[in-house]
Formats: sequence, structure tokens, C-alpha cells
Amino acid sequence: MDRAFWQAITTNNFHLPPGFTLEQLTPELLSQLGESDPELRDFFIYTTLEKWIQRGLYDSDQLRTMITQLLHNLASHLGEEHDDTVLLRSFSALTLSDVLKYEHAHPFLRAEEVLNILEQAISYLIREQDLRGYVEGKGWLHALAHAADLLGVLARNRFVQKAELERMLTAVAEKVSTPTPHLYLTLEEERLALVAISALTRNLLPPSYWRWWCRQMAQIEESMQWENIVHVARPTEIAAYHNTKVFLHALYFQLTIAGYKLPAAQELVEAIIKTLDRLDPGFYSVKVIKILDPDLNL
Repeated sequence: MDRAFWQAITTNNFHLPPGFTLEQLTPELLSQLGESDPELRDFFIYTTLEKWIQRGLYDSDQLRTMITQLLHNLASHLGEEHDDTVLLRSFSALTLSDVLKYEHAHPFLRAEEVLNILEQAISYLIREQDLRGYVEGKGWLHALAHAADLLGVLARNRFVQKAELERMLTAVAEKVSTPTPHLYLTLEEERLALVAISALTRNLLPPSYWRWWCRQMAQIEESMQWENIVHVARPTEIAAYHNTKVFLHALYFQLTIAGYKLPAAQELVEAIIKTLDRLDPGFYSVKVIKILDPDLNL
């Protein structure tokens, strides 16, 4: 099908066109999630799938078939960087999150099916190396943000319990604090923070877990010898330090400004503050400004 065909579906409020079936059109839609034209991919291909899933056009067997293909897409050329293969992986993760949102309201998956999706989603988060956000001419690649969206939906699934939440959150902590050439510049940290918020809503993890979780991310500070930073830290380590801090900032402000009334939220806020204090080279202290002006009464 050409661009005009998919655009006509969009214009017609995403109604299935006469003479065509879901069985005919869905495989092509799934294959074109990796389309490099951002308008075709975002507004015609992906959005058509999203609307059809939301409207309940697919039965459980069709959705299972879709899940199988989307999971296969997640592994396609996984580990490659700076090419268009990331688009298929990224938008497959986003479409999977739509399927699981629908499944949350209309349950049909078995426990082992959900946990299989979770395993592959965690693997995808850890192994995806193309972390670009927006690219001129390609639009939103956003693989990391879409992986976070998928994990956020899984965190609320009825079959995901304490052990699975711990594994998921450990993977998030490892991802943000792993040395990388990529800086979080397009709200990846905010989307990743929502995974932790989703886990908090389940009330399955004790305060002690959140303290331990934050301490994992504080370990990036060990490579930051600030008195000799230019000569010691590699750019990938500096990027990891930046990503870790902006992630913790995002989570802190989501918890405090949004005012979530969630069990263990206050314990997590306190753990974040302690972690940021450990990561701080001195800016969170009145000593810094007093060096500039010793006469200030602070």
C-alpha cells in the first residue's frame, strides 16, 4: 500500500477501508513501523495501529500474533547504532505498550506470556545502543523513551510482582548510570522516571529497597575525581554522570511537584536527596558561595 492509502485511513478517522481486512493490513503496518519518513511512520502507520488497538478491533489471537511480531522486531539489528534500524525497534516497543494498555483493561494474556514480554523488554532496554532522541529528517527515534513507556505499562501489570519490579528497576538504574556517548537531552529521563513511579503505585517494594536502588546509581561518582576531572574521567563517564543526575532530578521533581500520595514515596525522596548529595562536587553546599563572598550571612 502506498502513502496515499494510509493517509486516507487517517483522514477517514482510522476506519478500516471497505474491501480490506485486518489480516491483510496489519502485517504491512507492523513492517512499516521502521519507515524513515516521520510523517508516514508517526501519523499514518503507528497511529493507525494505535487507534485500531484502542478501539478493540483485534481479538486476543490477533493480538497474540501481533505481540510475537513486535517482540521479533525488538531484536532486529539490536546493538547497531546511527542507522535507521532503530526505528523498527523503537516503534515496536511503543506499539507493544499500546497492546499492553489495552490488555490491562481487557485481560487475555497468561502469566507466562506477560513475563516473557517483560524479559524481552528488559533485555531491549539494556542492549539498545542507539539512544538518539530527535534527528532532523527522521523525526523522533526515541528508543530509550519508548522502552521506558513499555516498562512503565508492564510495572502495572497484575502478573508483575515484587521480584519482577526489582529486576526492572535495577535495569533502569544500570542503564542511566552506564558509561555512554549519549546525553539525555529529549526528556528520556522523565519517561524513565515514570517507570519508578509506576512501580511505586504497586506498593510491593519496601523502603529499604528504594535506598539500595539509589545507592547503585551513586557508584558513578567513583570515577569522578573532580580535582583532576579533565585528565581522569572519560567523556562516556561524564555522560553517565550527567544522565544519572538528570534522571534523579526528574524523579525527585515528579514525586514532589506532582505530589504523589504513594506508599514509600517519602522514603524514595529522601534516598534521592542522599544520592544527589553523594554525587555533588560541592554545589549543594553554602560553602561554595561563601568562597566567593566570605561575608555573606547564610
